[in-house]
Amino acid sequence: MQLEDIKDIGGKEKFIALYETAFPSEERKPFGFMEELARRGKMEMLAVLEEGEFVGLAASLLAEKTVLLDYFAIAASFRDRGYGGRALEMLIERYRGRRLILEIEVEDPGAENALYRVKRKAFYKRNGMKETGVYAHVYHTDFELLSADGELSFGEYVQVMEETMGAGHVARLCPRQISRESAE
Repeated sequence: MQLEDIKDIGGKEKFIALYETAFPSEERKPFGFMEELARRGKMEMLAVLEEGEFVGLAASLLAEKTVLLDYFAIAASFRDRGYGGRALEMLIERYRGRRLILEIEVEDPGAENALYRVKRKAFYKRNGMKETGVYAHVYHTDFELLSADGELSFGEYVQVMEETMGAGHVARLCPRQISRESAE
């Protein structure tokens, strides 16, 4: 399995197709904005490949000391075959030396995708990510933040977004810290 920059392999079309189907529209950044961040070295857009075949995507915001795994998805036809766990392991290794964090929708039994949320959290925990106890409301969604080392403050989370996307963009997102209780 390999992680390859989409600009190096011409994998943009498959990346976009999976990106648009795997993430709700309100949580997606405009792809042109992501490309601009990549040109400035603030985002890395990777194709997950198995023997040259596109099986998934990873898009990470790259700050000096922290990496936010902003989007991570395995194509539906490749799920439940170990690709996600192997790719996540490779990402953890790729960003060793920086704090790797990610957002997951909080578990909510009343949510339309409640079972999927539980399965997603279990997947990340099983594959090396740890609870940080930090919760945030951003993109009109409540998220729990996980990290590879279990450490994170809300300030660090906001800082990685500001360092990569700019304070003006982050101000429009209005991230705010929430408690676990209000997230449930």
